[in-house]
Amino acid sequence: MQKNLGATVLGFVFFFAAINYVNSIDKKVGEVSALTSPFDYCVAVVNDDNPVQRFAGQAMPKEIVDGIRRAVNLGAEAPEGWIAGGTYWRCMDGSVYACFVGANLPCDEKADTGQEPSSAMLSYCKDNQSSGIIPAVVAGRASMYQWRCRSGTPEIIRQISKPDARGFLSNYWYRLGKPTSVE
Repeated sequence: MQKNLGATVLGFVFFFAAINYVNSIDKKVGEVSALTSPFDYCVAVVNDDNPVQRFAGQAMPKEIVDGIRRAVNLGAEAPEGWIAGGTYWRCMDGSVYACFVGANLPCDEKADTGQEPSSAMLSYCKDNQSSGIIPAVVAGRASMYQWRCRSGTPEIIRQISKPDARGFLSNYWYRLGKPTSVE
């Protein structure tokens, strides 16, 4: 009987600990879902590759549009709506990162780290035996490598990028600093 009582008490302790843990998670999710600053949101969630799904603020906050405008040197004449429409943002290590699509940059894709040629590259090299470069549209815009055809076979020329800690092409993503308020 004593053994069963101990097991029952221990079971209740674990049960209430689990309820408290779930309640603390629910509270944190509620707090995060109320954040409207992308900078505060990223500090709270640390990593989020697609914050648009959970972020409570504007889908494309003005602070991000202004930050990417500065990061890629887009002039004042570039319309805000055009910049907003071509910008992706995410959270990495508690910071806000943004990427501007511009000339078809793969902001929404993780880096292709593969070193084996795709069927599209094999076909391209069959038709372009000694092409000095395989175009990105064939090799893939997210490829970390520059490719060419040598005697009808695709080969890597050099590595042109590397993935960041979350797997995206690091040379297209800019860490944005929290704007300082001007009073």
